[in-house]
Amino acid sequence: MKTEQHIAVLIMAAGASKRMDGIKQLMPWKDSNFLLETIKTVQRSKANSLYVVLGSNAEFIMSECHLIKKGIAIIVNPNWNNGLGDSIAYGVKVLLEQQHNLKGILICLADQPLLTYNYLDTLIHQSKKHPSKIIATYYGKRVGVPALFPKLLFKDLSVLKGDSGAKELLNNGLKAIITLDAENQTLDIDTKEEYNQLLSTINNTYNH
Repeated sequence: MKTEQHIAVLIMAAGASKRMDGIKQLMPWKDSNFLLETIKTVQRSKANSLYVVLGSNAEFIMSECHLIKKGIAIIVNPNWNNGLGDSIAYGVKVLLEQQHNLKGILICLADQPLLTYNYLDTLIHQSKKHPSKIIATYYGKRVGVPALFPKLLFKDLSVLKGDSGAKELLNNGLKAIITLDAENQTLDIDTKEEYNQLLSTINNTYNH
């Protein structure tokens, strides 16, 4: 996790996962759970630093994942129930208070378990080549996260509101955006059914 470009990653894990039966960030995955595996993925990337943005069940998640013991930087948004946009804005503000030489902020979610560090490195590499552009993930008709935002958009990120996250920035035709195809890595898990489907797909893959 290092680059001369000073890219910080915000892992968004503040939501209450209302549609999931259980705490989504702690759903068993690989050797641990969704959140810890996302942290490992980011740590293997060329990013410079990582912060986990928590909200709902923050204390319990910190304790279950031993985040403080592991030395993970944590930001707890007291207004997490105002939506993903609010948590991104809060995380960005704290980040900018702590780091003054940032060139980019890479936002990713804790519920995209198929994400690889290679894909994150591709976003970082493209950002290096195009430092004034957003490097985002292509979802067919829309653009989403993981997405790397350049310095000139930090202020825009810090005033996001509501539950649409960074969608208004990512799907604004006026913004200079380069999109990358992450293929199957963009799968996000919101319900128990999707989680069970993920496990069954993985089991089938390994058993053949």
